[in-house]
Amino acid sequence: MIKNNFLYALAAALFISLFLPAQISSSEKIDLTQYVLLGNENVVGITTSSGFVISTDNGKNWTQRNNGLPFKVVYPFADNEYRRLTSLYVDPVDTNRIAVTDSSSIYISWDGGWNWEEIETGGPVKKSNYFTSISLDPINLDRIILGTSFNGIFETGNNGKSWEKAELDLDLLYRGAGFYEEISGLGVDPDNSNQLYIAVGFSSDIFIGNYLDKKLTLLDSTTLLTDETIIGFDIKKEGIGFYSNKRYFFKSHGNNLWKCITPLFPVKSEDLNPDDINRLSSASNKTGIYVNSFHGSGERLEAHFDFMKKNGFNSMVIDMKDDEGKITYNTSLELPLELGAVRNRFDLDLLLKKAKENNIYVIGRIVVFKDPMLYDYSNSAYSIWDFRKEAPWGNLIKQIDSDTEEVTWVQREFWVDPFSEFVWRYNIAIAEELQSFGIDEIQFDYIRFPSDGDLSTAQYRNKKPGMTKIDALESFMLVAREKLFIPISTDLYGFNSWYRMGNWIGQNIEMLSEYVDVISPMYYPSHFPGTFMNNLEYLERAKYIYSEGTRRSKIITENRSLIRPYVQAFLIGKELQMEYDEYTSYLNLQIEGVEEAGGSGYTMWNSSNRYYMVPE
Repeated sequence: MIKNNFLYALAAALFISLFLPAQISSSEKIDLTQYVLLGNENVVGITTSSGFVISTDNGKNWTQRNNGLPFKVVYPFADNEYRRLTSLYVDPVDTNRIAVTDSSSIYISWDGGWNWEEIETGGPVKKSNYFTSISLDPINLDRIILGTSFNGIFETGNNGKSWEKAELDLDLLYRGAGFYEEISGLGVDPDNSNQLYIAVGFSSDIFIGNYLDKKLTLLDSTTLLTDETIIGFDIKKEGIGFYSNKRYFFKSHGNNLWKCITPLFPVKSEDLNPDDINRLSSASNKTGIYVNSFHGSGERLEAHFDFMKKNGFNSMVIDMKDDEGKITYNTSLELPLELGAVRNRFDLDLLLKKAKENNIYVIGRIVVFKDPMLYDYSNSAYSIWDFRKEAPWGNLIKQIDSDTEEVTWVQREFWVDPFSEFVWRYNIAIAEELQSFGIDEIQFDYIRFPSDGDLSTAQYRNKKPGMTKIDALESFMLVAREKLFIPISTDLYGFNSWYRMGNWIGQNIEMLSEYVDVISPMYYPSHFPGTFMNNLEYLERAKYIYSEGTRRSKIITENRSLIRPYVQAFLIGKELQMEYDEYTSYLNLQIEGVEEAGGSGYTMWNSSNRYYMVPE
C-alpha cells in the first residue's frame, strides 16, 4: 500500500495548477484490481485505495491521475486514500476517453485520466445499486452503459441526463426475486453499436447482446476458459479480452480461438504478514454451535460441551453483548454499568476454563449497532434520528389485539448511529476487555445499518460530509483492528456475501475482508426469497446456496478472510412440516455445500439452542 504521507501530499497538490503526479515504483505495494493493456508498454489500472493509475513501462512504475476522483471519508479522516474503484473501461477508438466507477458513481476522463468529471445517475438507477462495470459507445459519445452486481444493466443516451434499463432480454442472467448475475464487464462493439459484449461475474461466460432482436447469445470459447472468474474486461479494435487473478485471455475478431497471455504483474499484490497468518491459522476449520448467554453456566453449559464432544465440534459462539444490548458476563467497564446494561449470566473466567478443558475454541459475539440500552443513553444522543418527528428513529410494527381489535404500534429494534465514533469505541472497549480475559475470537454481529422501516426519515447526526455507509463500517473496523490482536469475525447477510453490495446497509464483503479474519455469511435458505433459484428442488437448493455462496465469498475476498458460514439448524414456516429424515438431510446438505466449496468450518445457529436437527 502507498504511504499515507505520500498520498496526503498528492491530495494537496490536486488544488494547484502545476503538480507532479504521484509516482509508485515497483518496489512499493499497489492495490491494483483491474487493468487494460494499451500497447507500447502502456497500461492503465484501477485500485482499491490509490485511484486511477497509469504505467508506461509495463507495470514497473505507476503514476496516479486522480483529479476529480473522490477520497474515502474514513477514520482517522486524513483524506489520504481514494474510494475503491470497481470498474474500468477504455474507449477502443479514443484511448484518452476512459470511464471508471466506484460503488455508486460514474466518472469519465477525456484526457487519459488527468481530469475526471462525474456523470449523473437517476431514474431506475438506485442509490442501493452497486456498480461493477461500465462501457462507453465509441460512436455515440453521449451513450454510457452501466452494469451492476445484481440489478442488471442500465444505459443513458444523453450523458447521464436520463437513464433506462437496457433494452435486452436478460432472462439468461436472471436468478429470481429481482436478482441478476453480476455484470463484471461490458463493451460496445466499435464496428456495431447494436452489439454489446457482456461478461458475467463468478464464471467465464461472455454473452453478446443484440439490440435489434433483444437477445443474448453465449459467446463460444474454448476449454481454456473453464473455471476462470472474470474480474476485468476490455474490448479493442482488434478483439476482446478478459482477465482473472491468474491469466489474461484475448480473442481476435473473426477468430474463435482464445490466446492466453501470462500477466505482466499480479492483479493483487498484498501479502499477508505473520500476524495475519497466525490469526487465520488460529481461526481456521472451526465447527461448532451458537450458545445463548442463558446457557453459559451450570448444567446447560455442561450439556452443550457433551453435545459438542459427541458430535466432534471444536468451537462455540456465545453472546457477550446480546440483541438487547445487555452485557452478559462479569464486566468491569463503567459505561455498561452506567447504562444499566449489565446482566451477569455467567462467569467468563470459569466458562473459558471449562472450554479449555473440553478443547473448545470460544468466540464472543457482540451485537454492535442494534442496541436498546445505548439507544436511550444521554437523551438518545447516539440513536439514529427521525428528522420528521424530531425524535429517535424506529421501525414501528402494527399490532392488532385479536379480542379487542385495538391497534398498537410496537418498536422491536433500536438502532444506534453507525457513523458515531462514540458507538464504535463503546463496542470495541467490550471487545478489548474480552481479549484481556483470554477469549479466542471476537465476532461482530449487526455490523450494518437498519434494513426495515421508513428509512427515508432516518438522519445520521454523526455523519461527516461525503461519508458513506461503507465508510462508516470501514472506520469501525479500522479502530477495531488497531485495538485487537486476536481473530475478528463478522456476520453478514446471505445476499451480502453472494453479491458485491454495500450501498444498501453498508455491508461490503470486499472491504470487510481487508480487516477481519473470518466472515460468517448467514446463507439460511429459508431467508432467501422463495422465488430465488426456485428452479431447484428445495433440499438441492439448500445445498446449492451454501456451496455457491461459499465459492463466491472466497472469490470476492480473494482468500484474505476465512469463510465460516452459519448453517440453518432451525425450522421456520413451511419447513416446520418436515419430518426427521427430511430436516436432518436439510441440515447435512448445507454442511456438504460448505465443505465442497472449501469453507473453513461452520457454525450451527438455533436461537433456542435446541439442536434437534443434528442426526443422533
